[in-house]
Order: sequence, then C-alpha cells, then structure tokens
Amino acid sequence: MTETPVEKPLKTILAIMLCMLFFGVMNMFVKLASETLPIPQVMFFRNALGLIPVLFLILQRRDYSLFRTERHSGHFMRSFIGFFSMCCFFWSFALLPLANATAIHFASPLIITALSVVLLDEKVGVHRWAAVLIGLGAVLFMLQPAGNGDPVGSLVAMSAAILAAFAMIMVRKLGSTEHALTIVFYFTLYSALFSFIWMMFVWITPTWESAFYLLAVGLLGGCGQIGLTYAYARAPAAFVSSFSYLGIVIAASLDFLVWNQVPGWQIWAGSAVVIASGLYIVWREARKNAPQPTQ
Repeated sequence: MTETPVEKPLKTILAIMLCMLFFGVMNMFVKLASETLPIPQVMFFRNALGLIPVLFLILQRRDYSLFRTERHSGHFMRSFIGFFSMCCFFWSFALLPLANATAIHFASPLIITALSVVLLDEKVGVHRWAAVLIGLGAVLFMLQPAGNGDPVGSLVAMSAAILAAFAMIMVRKLGSTEHALTIVFYFTLYSALFSFIWMMFVWITPTWESAFYLLAVGLLGGCGQIGLTYAYARAPAAFVSSFSYLGIVIAASLDFLVWNQVPGWQIWAGSAVVIASGLYIVWREARKNAPQPTQ
C-alpha cells in the first residue's frame, strides 16, 4: 500500500517542533495564571492576544484575501470543537502536573490516525502505524507513575485529546482550500468571542504578575497555533502527530524547572522512545524523497 506523501517534510517538522516549544512554554504560563484566575479568563487572553501575531503575518504578506472564505460553517465547527478542547486542556493543568496532562493529551495521535483513515481516506502504511502505536504505548507507559494524580484531571485531559483529534481532522479538511493563516485567524477570532462571553460571568482583576502571564499565554499561543495549523494542513495527520510527542519532554522539563517536580524514570524512558519514533519517521521520509541514482 502506498502511503500519502509528505511535501517538504523538513519544513513541516520544523513547524511542529517550534509550535511544540511555543505551546510548552505557553502551558507553563497557563498553569501559573490559573492559580489565581478562572480558566475562561485565561482562554480569552490566549485567543484575543493570539490574534496579534496572526494579523501581523497576514498584513506583512499584504494578502488581504486571507480574510475571505466561503467555508464559514467549516471554520465555525473547527473553532467550536477546538475551543472546548482548549478549555479541557487548560483545566487539566489546574488539576495535574504539566507532564501528566500533556502525556494524556498525546493520546490524540492514535485517534487522529484512525480518523484520518476513515474521514480523510489517507493511506497510512505500516511504518507510520507502527510509529504512532509505539509512541502511544510510550505515553501510556509514562502515565503509570502518575497514578496518584487527580482522576478527574485525567478524564478532563483525555476529553481534550479526543476533541483535539476531531479539530485537527477538520483543519486537514479545511487545508485543502484554505490557507493556514486563514484557518488560524478564524479559529482565534471565534474562540476569543466564545471565551469573552464566558469570561464576563467570572472576571477577576489580575495582578501585574498574572497580567504578564496572560500576555505570554496569548502571544505564545498565537505563534504556536500558526505552526500547528501549517503542519496539519500540509502533511498527513499520522506524520505530524507522531513527531509532536516532543511536547512531553518540554512539559516534563518545565515541571522540574518551575515547580521542582521531578518526573519519574518512566517519563524519561518513554520520552526517549517517543523521540526515537519521530526521528525514525524523519529519516525514512528523507530517504523516500531523496533523488534516486541513475543507472
């Protein structure tokens, strides 16, 4: 069976690695902000301020057609699902350590792969299937030392993973006709409107410190969303989702640096397997796209 090819794999990999870094640091600030502020308020600033880098890139390109779309219903549904995925993910940070919440969230790649076969008719070969399954197995292995975590938090994080999988499938569908910046713009705009309405009922005036956290959440989230949307719009879901496991390592490192929470050896062992799985996909994709020697 022929796999769905990846165009410009190295560029796609760079985009997903950068967005994982942006999101990892953003998640740290989300957890810090949620210690004193309600989740809807954090979400509003994530989306409202996240519009700034998106608008900057659109205006820099001087391509105002990026604001136009004939697929408003698709953008609305993608935003609606993505908004509640973000809500569950942010909430899980208030209940679990960063590494635990992120590890559970990365159950979504297997869900994305299965959905991409059914809903997108993508051809996923045995190598990508193996990489995704091995990566998911490593994530489940890393969850074992988190047995003392909040079961509600684990359920919330898993809900985020399921919703995120459906959202990324919709991004892949929109990517057939829509530019990545257009998808990000409408997602961020709709999510800002949704969270603004909710925030009005739970508003708490932030301190200067928490205001800085909100600013960082918004700007980092906007930059990360651009990279994530570009990757899922330009490459098969299984390829991108396998490599995005890098977020586990970033979350575990931040847990240690900021909260002095030392991840168990299972976290590091599982992370090594995850990284090796992603690097294997990179190596194999590079070999497939390399010019063949002439006879």
